[in-house]
Amino acid sequence: MIALLKGRIITQDENAVVLDVNGVGYQLNLSGAALDLANKSSDQVVLHTHMHVKDDGIDLYGFASADEKKLFQKIITVSGMGCKTALNILKTMRAEQFVTAIALGDRSALTKVSGIGKKTAERLILELKDDFADVYADLSAAESEIPPLVATDIVNDALSALSALGFSYVEAESMIRTAQAELGETDDLQGLLKAALAAVGKRGRA
Repeated sequence: MIALLKGRIITQDENAVVLDVNGVGYQLNLSGAALDLANKSSDQVVLHTHMHVKDDGIDLYGFASADEKKLFQKIITVSGMGCKTALNILKTMRAEQFVTAIALGDRSALTKVSGIGKKTAERLILELKDDFADVYADLSAAESEIPPLVATDIVNDALSALSALGFSYVEAESMIRTAQAELGETDDLQGLLKAALAAVGKRGRA
């Protein structure tokens, strides 16, 4: 079992890389976070790998962290969920976005992923939600301390902007509520977006 590879990128496209490890080239299909890591690498890169053995060969999947790899392996335990679809999820959504969508039962966020329809989204939520119950509890506790969203034209514009950046409506609403709690009502769209995105950064460091 190949669990981790460290080497130099020889070739790369929008989906995969060929990694030179001591003179041997390994082709890896990468998650979005792993692709970002590869793009930033000027020398050697370390990728956590999952090996999938098929009748006609072996596929290697590369991830930016051990936790992202574990999440991928959790996704493929869902009924009817293959490696390619699971990887597509982690190309379209960051790991934390996917976990939040499952914890909150956010079908609309999941169906933005190519190949994920309503029934598949419901199956993902049904089979994984218990695994992320602690995340839901943490989100609910945090939400209860934040005042309700004040709907204005600026807020609607901010929701649209965050949606365009890839955040689900649930995530965007939570981010703006946090920003409003800090700023109060404001007509400064850029300031509101900056505070909302800063809230995500604070959660990521928590």
